[in-house]
Amino acid sequence: MSNSVINSTPADSLPLTDRGGSYGHGLFETMLLHDGALPLLQQHFKRLLRDAPVLGVNITADQLSSNLDSLLRGLTPEQRQSGIVKVIVTAGSGGRGYALPVLSEVSPRIIAQYFPLPDDLQIQRQQGISLTECDYRLPLNSRLAGIKHLNRLDQVMARSEWAEEYDDGIMFSADDSLIETTRANLFIKLSSGWVTPILDQAGVRGVMRELLIDGLFARAGLKLQQARVNREQLYSASELFTCSSVRGIVPVTSMMNVGALSVGKDTRLLQSTLLNNVQGFPC
Repeated sequence: MSNSVINSTPADSLPLTDRGGSYGHGLFETMLLHDGALPLLQQHFKRLLRDAPVLGVNITADQLSSNLDSLLRGLTPEQRQSGIVKVIVTAGSGGRGYALPVLSEVSPRIIAQYFPLPDDLQIQRQQGISLTECDYRLPLNSRLAGIKHLNRLDQVMARSEWAEEYDDGIMFSADDSLIETTRANLFIKLSSGWVTPILDQAGVRGVMRELLIDGLFARAGLKLQQARVNREQLYSASELFTCSSVRGIVPVTSMMNVGALSVGKDTRLLQSTLLNNVQGFPC
């Protein structure tokens, strides 16, 4: 049994010349595997196919499907019931230094890996999480904003600021705008309604975030806007949750500089709306 494949072949190592390892030249998706299915597969494929060309990487849906099929066939029946599937697309090998390879010579590497689910997943969905506030600031970069590229050093540096006393860390940009946490997107309820930070200068446009923006809030009968969010607004939030394609919607019940928070009825409503509208996604 193999827990990783590269270009549809079982493998567990990359060539030293791979541009993903050398320069972070690539992007990735982290998918929930539940009851033998990938509930958000089409959304993940859509994002990969949209963002890969921005990085000079051309891939097809057939290539992605072939790699996933190869991985899933190699899993045990127990593994296929639940887990995390990570798909990494690199620009392959080639080019000189930072220079991009000639497009016709680019042969992307598509890596698919399986990991077990974290033990605390269901507990956090129900009981909530605690957040610290990271000192590290995300740089402003409108060219790469929104893309889940392989350059995750910002998140590595931010995550190094605490041990286990918090579940995640809130990240602001260099201009002190609220962006996200180290591993998820943020939604906050203000006196004026629900807001999620606009991500045109920094951050990752997560698949779950897009589902919430594109329909789940409306189906729940709630209004939502994307806007600049500052520290004072964050501190005044009456409800707060994080979201990701693996963890779903997770309420925040404690936040540094604020203290305890209650799990609000809107957050529970959105969890229920997700369960009822996305087939196969557990809440």
